[in-house]
Amino acid sequence: MGRSWRLFSLAAALVLAGCGAERRQTGALPAAPAPAPPPVAAQQAPPPVPAATAKPENPSPAASRVDPIASLVQRTDALYQAGVKDYNEGNFDQAKGEFDQALSVLLGSNLDIQSSERLSDEFDHLVENVYNLELAAVERGDTLSSHAYEPAPMESFSGLTFPVDPNIRERAQQELASVKSDLPLVSNDYVDGALTYLQNHGRHFVQTLLQRRGYYGPMIEQTLRQQGLPEDLIYLAAGESAFNPFAVSKAGAKGIWQFMPGTGELYGLKKTRWVDEREDPEKSTEAAARHLKDLYKTFGDWFLAMAAYDWNPAGVQMAIEKTGYADFWKLRELRALPAETENYVPVFLAIALIAKDPKAYGFDVPPDPARVVDQVMVSEPTDLRLVAGLIDHPVEELVRLNPSMLGWVTPPNESGFMLNLPGGTKEQYQKVVAAIPPARRQWWRAYRLASDDTLATVAHWFHLTVSSLAEANHLEAGAPLETGSRLVLPLDPAGEASLMRVHERGPRRAERYRVRRGDTLELVADRFDVTPYDLRRWNHLGSSTLSVGRSLVVYLPASRHSSHEQLSRSSSSTKRRATRTSHSHLVARSTAQTAVGSSQAAR
Repeated sequence: MGRSWRLFSLAAALVLAGCGAERRQTGALPAAPAPAPPPVAAQQAPPPVPAATAKPENPSPAASRVDPIASLVQRTDALYQAGVKDYNEGNFDQAKGEFDQALSVLLGSNLDIQSSERLSDEFDHLVENVYNLELAAVERGDTLSSHAYEPAPMESFSGLTFPVDPNIRERAQQELASVKSDLPLVSNDYVDGALTYLQNHGRHFVQTLLQRRGYYGPMIEQTLRQQGLPEDLIYLAAGESAFNPFAVSKAGAKGIWQFMPGTGELYGLKKTRWVDEREDPEKSTEAAARHLKDLYKTFGDWFLAMAAYDWNPAGVQMAIEKTGYADFWKLRELRALPAETENYVPVFLAIALIAKDPKAYGFDVPPDPARVVDQVMVSEPTDLRLVAGLIDHPVEELVRLNPSMLGWVTPPNESGFMLNLPGGTKEQYQKVVAAIPPARRQWWRAYRLASDDTLATVAHWFHLTVSSLAEANHLEAGAPLETGSRLVLPLDPAGEASLMRVHERGPRRAERYRVRRGDTLELVADRFDVTPYDLRRWNHLGSSTLSVGRSLVVYLPASRHSSHEQLSRSSSSTKRRATRTSHSHLVARSTAQTAVGSSQAAR
């Protein structure tokens, strides 16, 4: 699901930027209910033939021919409507799947979308409607647009057969004699075939997990050691997710250790509107250690315990009873296991052998630095974007350190939430956050001053009054400001700022903005009432880091006045968006009301 949703999100970006319907991938997830009308093109689909209109008994070939465009539009609209229904009911996983399917059906047809005005309109309105839902969700703090979910890699090995390279078999047997392991390592056709595959087709996967192991490995190994388990069980996590907290399986398993909701809850991993602890590296590792310990007690064999971890204990037990063999390799030989589970242990062993001596298998990947965090207890809802500004670190770093958070804001109903900060920043955070009123930590932001900043210019940029800005920072209205110092921005949750960046997808004009000292992606977005996601998309930014002096393009609603340079409108796609019907205004008004919690969304 992660891959298709990234495709869907980029499709929305391409439409809004006027770039067409290319098939690429990015990451964003909707998570807040917001009613929306169906795509306009779907509304224009021909009505069904009335019951009184009878078909001739012997229809002509032309009469019996099905309109492929009408059929495609109806299928797409049915999936979209099902997604909206689940979305409004809070069934977000189902909604995501249905929205994914709607786009996949449209893009996967043999029809040329761009050459058909009707299909092109259907595509535009489909992605635009869901983008509006997603945008409203992000603005409410219900989801992080920077959560780039990816497919769980273990699923890609399901059902594969691995041919064996004799040279790799010989190398594996030599390695077995020299490497040390606290689990039994073996070499056979299954393992040697998996080694062959990983050295060739799976190189990128192996390079990724070797790199990420440096970041998460010390914490995982320490937890396994404390639980009295073999440290080499770390390679289960490598195979499950390549150490990616945002890995998600088709069945809905998530996190480094790929817990399903039921199993996660059984081992203490809670899932709420605000957090999903399956995506918490520490907590999910502790849960996985307890789970694996229980499985080993049940089966008395690590390979059977691994098979049960991947499949389920009851399934493995039934396979043993059915065949009479309590041996993984025999069960695999007899095809008593599911296709994915058959390759689960061989892939685990192949990863372990490579990771213990990467250069012997042709890998030379520098590991990421180990994860170092400071933890602080947060008693009031606090926005990560405020925290990032207060400690002078990119907000993306805080997202990476707190992957279990499903929104920008720490859980409002959990007074003892432990927030992870970059190592060495705890003292600074505690010092500066004390100056922020607890009830405002969800809304206020921080800004670092450039050389030509004054209270008046900063207040103008962020739609504040000079008096409110001065009061929040305990300054006199005309006091001189020190370049590089920090101001807090007292944004008003009840004012227009709470609706910023929620705009119709209507006529827009391009403007240029030159990055100044102290700017961050989030603050520039706030200045122009757009999202950081938009800025990154419009300017092809690979990260949130901005270089002083860089020129950014910003697309603003044509009705908004500004003193910045106005650029010419580009391409026919921009002109098409300028002719949107009142449908777009209704969607925009609906999402705007949803963003501030209105109980009566506009239609």
